[in-house]
Amino acid sequence: MTFDLTNEGAAPIDDGVISINAEQDLVIVQGERVRTFTLEGKRPENIKGDQTLESIQLRSKALPPQTEIVTTQLGATFCYPYSTHAELTTCIDTDIFNRATTKACKTQSQTFSGQGGPVSVSKIEPSLTPHDDTSKIRVEYLITVRNLGTGQVFDEAQSAEACTPGVTPEWNKVGIRAFLGDQQLTCKEFVTLENKETTLRCDVPGGIAKSAGTYTTTLTVDLSYGYTFTVNKPVQIKR
Repeated sequence: MTFDLTNEGAAPIDDGVISINAEQDLVIVQGERVRTFTLEGKRPENIKGDQTLESIQLRSKALPPQTEIVTTQLGATFCYPYSTHAELTTCIDTDIFNRATTKACKTQSQTFSGQGGPVSVSKIEPSLTPHDDTSKIRVEYLITVRNLGTGQVFDEAQSAEACTPGVTPEWNKVGIRAFLGDQQLTCKEFVTLENKETTLRCDVPGGIAKSAGTYTTTLTVDLSYGYTFTVNKPVQIKR
C-alpha cells in the first residue's frame, strides 16, 4: 500500500504522524503501524509544495476454512501540526463622525476564500468607535476563523494523541495571534471552533490617537492548530 503525500499549503509540516488502519485478524502490518513524516510547503522554488511516497508493507493472514474471499478496509489516519498566515491592508479612519469630506481610504469588512491552509480567516470586520479618552478612538476587529477542509482540528501539540486509537486530543482548538502593523492586538490566545467556525474579537490596546488621521496599515493574523483526516480503501483478500 502506497500513499502519495503532498503539502499543498504554504506552511511546512514538521512531526506529522501516520497511523495505519487494518483489521488485525486479517492483515499483518510489517514494520511500524505509526510513523512520522515531514513536508515543506509551497515556496518560490517549489510552487507545488513538497511531495513524497510513503509505502506500507502488508501481508494477509490465512482465511478461515470454507472462505474464499473477504473484503476489508485498509487505510491510514494523518495527523499534523499546521499554521495559517493571513495578511491584508486595512483602513484606520480616526474621523469616526465623518467631519472630513475627503479621506485616504474607507473602513470596510473583507471576506476571504482561504490562505493556503485547511483552517483560514474567512472574514474580518473592523469597528471604530469612541474611546473613553476623547483624544482617541477604540479600534476592534471581529475575526471569523473557519475549517475549510473535510478533516478535524485539534490542539497543535497533540498530533501523536490524535493518531492514537482510544486517546482523545483537545478537538477544535486553534491558537491565534493578530497584529496591526507591529503592534500585537489583544485577543484570546485560543479559540474553539463550533460547527467548523468561530468569531472572536481583537482590539488595539490603548486605542489610536485621533491626530493619526486616516491611513492604511497591515493587519496580520496567525493561526496555529493540528489537523487530521483518514483515507480508506476496500481490498479483497482471496484464498
